[in-house]
Amino acid sequence: MAAAPELEVVQVLADAAALGLQNRRAYTRCRTLSGQLQEALSSRVRIEQAKGMLAERWGVRADQAFVALRQYARRRRLALDRAAGMVIEGAAADAELRREIDEGPEGPAWSPGHQGV
Repeated sequence: MAAAPELEVVQVLADAAALGLQNRRAYTRCRTLSGQLQEALSSRVRIEQAKGMLAERWGVRADQAFVALRQYARRRRLALDRAAGMVIEGAAADAELRREIDEGPEGPAWSPGHQGV
């Protein structure tokens, strides 16, 4: 028994609508992921810029400047990206940041010239 032409048309329309909804969900997921990746990249650029600014200003290695930035953010319960933004904008107190590198993650014995093991 053959299906009525109206039923076939309704089925084709339903299939097309389902495909459209599926494509819309996939598109939304891709847009969300793209936005997240763009934000992560921007954040990384800000962190690298702040790290470079501190290393240049203090005459230390970039990894030492990063440790100071990270400690500064942790002690103040800030996101690392936010602390980096504060450095770039000049809103972070240089003396407080510098104290982080002078004291270091393991206390006052750590010094900017320390090369590590």
